[in-house]
Amino acid sequence: MSSSEDDDIPLKDLAKGKRSRPKDDDSSEAEFDDEASDEPAAEEDIDDFIVEDEEGDDDEDGDYDSDDSDDVLLSELKSPTKKKAAKKPAAKSKATKKKAAPKKKATTAKTKKPAATKKAASKPAAGASPSYVSASTELYANCDKGKLIQSLLARWWYVYTWPEPSTIPSSTPKGYDALDGFPGVYICTLGENVGKFKDCRDPKTAPSFKNLSKKTSEELRDDLLKAIDKQMAALIKAEGEGTKTEKDLKDLQKWATKLNCSKADKDAVKVLKAAKLTV
Repeated sequence: MSSSEDDDIPLKDLAKGKRSRPKDDDSSEAEFDDEASDEPAAEEDIDDFIVEDEEGDDDEDGDYDSDDSDDVLLSELKSPTKKKAAKKPAAKSKATKKKAAPKKKATTAKTKKPAATKKAASKPAAGASPSYVSASTELYANCDKGKLIQSLLARWWYVYTWPEPSTIPSSTPKGYDALDGFPGVYICTLGENVGKFKDCRDPKTAPSFKNLSKKTSEELRDDLLKAIDKQMAALIKAEGEGTKTEKDLKDLQKWATKLNCSKADKDAVKVLKAAKLTV
């Protein structure tokens, strides 16, 4: 058999270590045997061919190995894509957390609204007039005559003597004790009225708001100026000059001196009329 016929042998058969021979008749096989026995050089060529085929087999195996390696690389390439795909949900979870943050802000904004409502509700209470309204509260807050009365009631003992000594008992009633600092007032200590007070002072002459409001602003101003003079004299004697109280008294004295008493009386009438009050 010639080398050209051997070239027709498939390489896969050579890789498996098998040789495929063409099925010829008996005469061809006998001729092959004769050629094999008579021509040793041709046999060597065949051996060389087989060696070359074995080397080709190695190449074929190498190609196979490379295919295997290709498969391994593909699997390795696929695995990172899976990992990346697994990371995507984490990104979504972060996005979800970021979206959850505005909800907290919305919650805090809702909690702040009641506080604003409370402040809004407190404003009318602060600006509203007091629930208890009387002639004294209206005059004190809204006119100069009310300021005269209020200032005089704070120091009336410098200008008035009350109660009059002639109007109170000369001795303490039986079963009562006198209250220090309140001449003409007694408290029961014996009998059925224990703990009850007995007031012998004349209320008609008392330095009260009701009695002072009946006076004119000019009378009130004159009495106030007398009281301020006596109070400053007692203050300087007790604490010396230049005290804060002395300065406040001088400011009040200056205001009372410049007061328009006629206007003050008219304003007092208007205030009481607007509040539908009488003294």
